[in-house]
Amino acid sequence: MPLTITNPYRLRLECLRNVSPGCADLAGRIVVALRTEVMTLSTATLIEDLFDHLDAIAAQHSGSATRLGIWMMDLIHAKALLSTEVETFLSDAATLGGPSSVGSA
Repeated sequence: MPLTITNPYRLRLECLRNVSPGCADLAGRIVVALRTEVMTLSTATLIEDLFDHLDAIAAQHSGSATRLGIWMMDLIHAKALLSTEVETFLSDAATLGGPSSVGSA
């Protein structure tokens, strides 16, 4: 079951879309792929974490795609995402975040 779309999600998505439409599209793809039924984190926490990572990627912060990958490893271990999905998401995040987004977290 994908993440429940809440008003905070819509607001954060719109703000992200204004900065980086590509990152907003990535957020939408991640949300659809999430299997929240296996997660112990609340929807609010998942939304906050996801958008904090994607905001950093949109701003092309150093190591931002690497930090997203570390966060997503927990989602793989929880079986909320598949490793093949994460590989695709991280590849796209690295492209959006630029070369400095991959490296030291």
